[in-house]
Amino acid sequence: MKVDVRHDPSRAVSSLLAATNVRPPVPQATQQSSAEEVGMLFSQKTESSSKETAQRTLRASGAEIRVRRIEGIEQLMALYEQLGHPGQASLSQVARQVRQEMSSRSSLDSLIELTGGDPARTSVVLSYVTAWAQSEGHDADVALSHSYQDQLHTQHAEPVQAGMNIARGLSTISDDASLRQAVRTLYYANVVRRQSPAIIMQALLGMFGDKGFSVGLKMMSRALADDMAAQRPSLPTNKLRSVMLGLQSCRQLGSVLNSCRRFIEQMPRHEKSIELAAVSLLQRLLGYASEGIDLRESQSLGRDLGATNPDSHLLMLNRVYPLIQRLPLAIWCDQRNRQDTLRFLMGLMDELTQSEGLVPQAFGYSSIVK
Repeated sequence: MKVDVRHDPSRAVSSLLAATNVRPPVPQATQQSSAEEVGMLFSQKTESSSKETAQRTLRASGAEIRVRRIEGIEQLMALYEQLGHPGQASLSQVARQVRQEMSSRSSLDSLIELTGGDPARTSVVLSYVTAWAQSEGHDADVALSHSYQDQLHTQHAEPVQAGMNIARGLSTISDDASLRQAVRTLYYANVVRRQSPAIIMQALLGMFGDKGFSVGLKMMSRALADDMAAQRPSLPTNKLRSVMLGLQSCRQLGSVLNSCRRFIEQMPRHEKSIELAAVSLLQRLLGYASEGIDLRESQSLGRDLGATNPDSHLLMLNRVYPLIQRLPLAIWCDQRNRQDTLRFLMGLMDELTQSEGLVPQAFGYSSIVK
């Protein structure tokens, strides 16, 4: 895929060329007492510097004009804009930095970091660098850029494809480049590399919080839809569709979140000294849907919810159990994990009941035997 750039001639070009071009040393003047001679020297140096800057700007403008004439460049520029850059760096600026970095044979990871940490953006920038070098007839730079592209597509093929597929849709929802980047990073990690609706929901809650959760869900759903509809999806469409169905069922999480909020609000006053927000509690429960729960985690949850002894731990589990039951079925990594998690909690409550002399109630055990 070919790439292009938007130019910032006044700042990016002049500063970057100044960093790469070595100026001849200026001979130091001998000591002179005349202020007029010092002024003349300063004027000469200023004039010389201005001429060099003007020449560099003309050369840079000529290079950009040549690149812009290459077919597909405008589309690459548009794609870069859709991807955005968290640091608001222009494509031309980043491309110049990358070309300089390439000359020192830096690692691929260094180039990815230099281009904002997104393999899709790295691919766009490298494509522009290739077009730029071709326009100047620099075959060595063309070959080097192709080599980095080959490495990139070998090591990050799916994230690159996903980023290209979902960039435009995300840009129509948010004009915040940093937010779009964060959502793409989440997409790469939890859709491309592993398909886990529960972990996606955890990440969205952490990123957007309670109030912005619906926006995050909208952005992720749009990304999935665009990826599935693309000519070359990043993953087989059946895998993407499975994640999409999981997200659609996750709209029910709003009611579970409200239940978590009521859970926190109804905690006894002395237990509220342990602060655990409703969003954090729901994230915790989603983790059980993804990876299950063990004794250590149940004890940790109890402490975070203010349980100070086996009795209060049992009461806490008695209230948490129905929340876990209400998690959407599609959120669980598989049905067996759900059964194992619920069975473990029931068994733990049974053990606590026997040790504390309690009798069973609705979802767990809460009444002390007199």
